[in-house]
Amino acid sequence: MSTELSRRQLLKLGGAAAVGAPALLGAAGARGQSQTQTLRIGHVLAPTHAFHQGLELAARKLDESTNGRIKLQVFPSSQHGTERDMHIAIRTGGIDMLLGSPGGASVHLKELAILAAPYLFRSNAHWQAVVYGPIGDDWKRKAQATSKVNILGWFHLGTRHVISRTKPYDTLAAMASQKIRVADLPPYPQVMRALGAVPTPIAFAEMYQALQAGVVDGADAPLDVIASQKLFEVAKYVNLVAWSFASPGPVLMSDAAFTQMSADSQKAVVAAVREGSNFVTDAVTNGEEATKKQLAGLGMVMNTPTDLPAWRAAAAKAIPELAPTWGGDVALYAKIRDYPA
Repeated sequence: MSTELSRRQLLKLGGAAAVGAPALLGAAGARGQSQTQTLRIGHVLAPTHAFHQGLELAARKLDESTNGRIKLQVFPSSQHGTERDMHIAIRTGGIDMLLGSPGGASVHLKELAILAAPYLFRSNAHWQAVVYGPIGDDWKRKAQATSKVNILGWFHLGTRHVISRTKPYDTLAAMASQKIRVADLPPYPQVMRALGAVPTPIAFAEMYQALQAGVVDGADAPLDVIASQKLFEVAKYVNLVAWSFASPGPVLMSDAAFTQMSADSQKAVVAAVREGSNFVTDAVTNGEEATKKQLAGLGMVMNTPTDLPAWRAAAAKAIPELAPTWGGDVALYAKIRDYPA
């Protein structure tokens, strides 16, 4: 009798399991589809900077377009280390994404270094035609194939000038032998050397202290960085040499993170980054005159050198030295400089 009851119980249990299995599988599938994916992106600038605001906008757009399925978590102020650290981390899985500079990103693809070459771009339409056109598409393919890093978009990095602590650089000769803080990446040391200065590599996070302590006489920086990093507290003059315009920095994503997403999710991330890029381009372009007024109101002197053609000519001498950093193709500089837009 007990044996018969056991058999009946077993049959009932088996039937219940058979009926319940599809429901359990369906529930598991639904949970898998509704799971959120969080992507981590790092950059070196302050939360007040337009780059951070652009990335936060991208995060909101991504959240909206994927119904909260994909989250973008933004880490400012070198929380994930220096830019150099993050370029290593994106290959090892320490971070999913980063906003980099052309020189920093050249560790993944040499050609990207050319985007920071002096006096390269004329306008926003010019740089966008290059990076979102056939040249940029070729770079995207190469970076993915050779380094397993995906280029998702580009951010306008501003117009770079030179600030100085105690004297204006009214002429190129005035900057001779001045110690100028630069990023420890090409083309910054090479360009400053061509302009007659003594390039002094110092980490971005330490730039304020270096100026404050007089370790350097000045620094290479865009206007928005001068404002967001409060460099007006430690430098007096903004020398408006505009040696670099836009110098588009790539938004990079590790191949490991990118290939885990569906094609639709990949498109959503790229579209969100483009929204952030457009915001930054508008903010930087429209905000530069306002930033000049802001900095002047905070005590800085806007100084335009009287011999700007001499600065251009001196910077041009750095091109042969810089060419090896982007693969040795000297002619690529002229190709991009003269690209129709």
